[in-house]
Amino acid sequence: MAVGLLQRIEDNWEKIANAVIKARNNDPHLSHYRNLSDPEIRERVRDLTSNLARWLTTKDEAKLAAHFEKLGRNRYLEGMPLHEVIQKLNTIKRAIRSYVSEENYALSAVEIYAELELLRCMAAFFDFVVYRVAKGYEEGLRFKVGWNLTSTESRA
Repeated sequence: MAVGLLQRIEDNWEKIANAVIKARNNDPHLSHYRNLSDPEIRERVRDLTSNLARWLTTKDEAKLAAHFEKLGRNRYLEGMPLHEVIQKLNTIKRAIRSYVSEENYALSAVEIYAELELLRCMAAFFDFVVYRVAKGYEEGLRFKVGWNLTSTESRA
């Protein structure tokens, strides 16, 4: 995998975060995310990009799954619609992909292959993340619905 490219992504997380903020401000499908401050968005992007290499190379899928399922539950508890959570993850993925493409215009054939391999791995990673976030979100929803049923039943 393109270790140097991963390091540049991690080192330039602020540039990627700024692209995400700009996309958020222009995307009508992210209306709830517009309520978050720019520093909050930056922190969320930093969390994802600063750990990208570790997450792409981790052998501990259970720990990774738990992290993103917790993220999904938190987004549910924050009142973020699931479609916006997924759209925001896609926005981050596109911002990283754009950064990779724009910043690496003078590459050798080997470097281009490494970039393509990284993009392939990132696509699989983001598929995993979206699935786990949605799963966690649904768990939060089921917990809340179960809690409401239990509290409603106890009042009857």
